[in-house]
Amino acid sequence: MPLRSAAAGVMPGTDLLHSAELQAAELPAPHLPGLPELPGRGLHSQLLGRSLAQLSELATELTSYGWRLTQRPGADDQRARGWLRSDVDTLADVRGRRREAGLDATDKNGLAAPLVLELLGPISLMASLALPSGEKVLTDHGARRDLAGSLAAGVAEHLTHVRRACAPSSLTVIIAEPDYTRARGGLIPTVSGYRTIRALDREEARGHLGVMIETLQRGGAEEILLDLGGGVEAEHLQDFRAAQGPRVSGFGVDLTVMQAPGWERTAELVESGATMLASTVTAAEAAAAARPHSPEAARRGNAQLPQVSDLARRLRGPWDRIGMPLSSLESFILVGSAARHQAEPARSQFASLTEPAAMRVLTRVRDTAEALRDQLREA
Repeated sequence: MPLRSAAAGVMPGTDLLHSAELQAAELPAPHLPGLPELPGRGLHSQLLGRSLAQLSELATELTSYGWRLTQRPGADDQRARGWLRSDVDTLADVRGRRREAGLDATDKNGLAAPLVLELLGPISLMASLALPSGEKVLTDHGARRDLAGSLAAGVAEHLTHVRRACAPSSLTVIIAEPDYTRARGGLIPTVSGYRTIRALDREEARGHLGVMIETLQRGGAEEILLDLGGGVEAEHLQDFRAAQGPRVSGFGVDLTVMQAPGWERTAELVESGATMLASTVTAAEAAAAARPHSPEAARRGNAQLPQVSDLARRLRGPWDRIGMPLSSLESFILVGSAARHQAEPARSQFASLTEPAAMRVLTRVRDTAEALRDQLREA
């Protein structure tokens, strides 16, 4: 696959049709437009709400302290499920109109442009969803097992809907697990906030996430990328890139904070055939996209959205220094800020950006991917 960029999960505004049209226009193949997430519409449309809408045979509702499991589906559950179904169908309409207008080329099988989906992983879902009693699902072994199974079954149905409606030429799935490391380390607070929930056993965590990975593989996802919201550790490679057991296509990394050991591990992953989801700008730089570029502000050290050449150097500079061949850059998918793929409140900060600012980040990252691709062709 050529070096690509992918759409951010979060977009400002409340009009999914408009957001999907913007992404499709700015991210032609081989780049990856997505199913925009619009937190501006409310909690039912955020990543967590969308994930709860995928649960099979489990219902949820909103309370003063967030989402919790409930005995029967009510207005909140129905609203979240309705938004998700409608969003997929709206995205399908956008892609269909573009095909009919000749704006998106199709492959020999008549399939449309590629697509990226972001899904919340089971461990972070357990850390965010409450039991009817109010305590987190993460505290109860049986509830954890039931939730993981329900999510896997619902994700299978969701992928079937997406593939049937949108007919993507390829489907890349990002499993967002922003709370995975905290859950494994016993750092998730109880609902009272006075103590933390006991660390989740490694084998159990691997098993729950493995069920989702295998479900996605059976559902036809060509790439499955695991974004743990931090660095890739040896444990993650052993659990999710081993020859046996659940195996992802690659991991998320943040180029803006990665140090030498991280680059070395990334190089090892690429040499093993992995795909890396690389965040290229900081949250402050993304927020600065709403302000006009000012040389004076740059001299004062204020954050600015970097130019294409600067972003390209963030990847190619360290890559060259560790002796990796230029051609191996094709193993990267560039995205905006890592905070776009993390939990609240970071995601909402991006939803508050103006539309021009959000699109400026998206096109800057796309242009960076294309500039690096040009360098590959010239080499």
